[in-house]
Amino acid sequence: MSNPEVRLTLDDAVAEVLGQLTGLDLTYEPEQDRYRAITRQLNRALRANALEHEWSYYSSTISVGQAQEGQTMLWLSPTVRPRIIDDDAVRLIDDEGRAVRWAYFLPRDSLHKYQDRGHERGNLWVSVTKQELTFSRPFYRAEDGLEVHVPVMREPKMFRLPPTDTVVPAGIRKQLLDFDYPDVVIARAAYFYAQTDPVMQPRVQTLEGNYKDLMYQLVERDTRHTDSAYINETIVPVQAGLYDEIHRHWHPHAN
Repeated sequence: MSNPEVRLTLDDAVAEVLGQLTGLDLTYEPEQDRYRAITRQLNRALRANALEHEWSYYSSTISVGQAQEGQTMLWLSPTVRPRIIDDDAVRLIDDEGRAVRWAYFLPRDSLHKYQDRGHERGNLWVSVTKQELTFSRPFYRAEDGLEVHVPVMREPKMFRLPPTDTVVPAGIRKQLLDFDYPDVVIARAAYFYAQTDPVMQPRVQTLEGNYKDLMYQLVERDTRHTDSAYINETIVPVQAGLYDEIHRHWHPHAN
């Protein structure tokens, strides 16, 4: 859970960007061009931030419905994208909320290799093409009715300003910047904005360096683990010993 004390509103974020660019405590009316231009760069920085590193803040798990016997395909909402990192997997959940089956992600051009592999043990894999989930086999009768949960990444929430020359409602001005460590978004927005202003362009490299230093610190913070995750041998899964008797484990892991 992020600390609400370090969250910034749109007004705060615009003032922070102006402070980094000018060194002054400036404010602009939200109906004016400069406020709107900085808001656009904040939105751009939020979108770029979500792509720079798959921060857990933007990750979630959603239900895409219940498994039906014989079904091999499900669909995701276009507002989310699958999260396919390290040991992520689609999960089949029973009525008590327990995962009883895992379907690990494979490249879509590899799925055909698994259509006859390990079915007697219930092995299951899945590939993703845009919003389409395709499983390596039909769901069994025993899996009918299980909730299918998919790890996903949501997009950050943008600041949506009304048309030009329209009063900006207080609700928009008080909307929180959608990241739990807003300084990295502020630094990136300042770097983006400086590229558009001829007077500030000489500072672009300095602003980029400041942003990247902060970004690398956050990546280090968010990827540091006290214990490494269990990962199988990094070879082609169909050649691996993932399901050999000597590797049997209470649940599978991604290769």
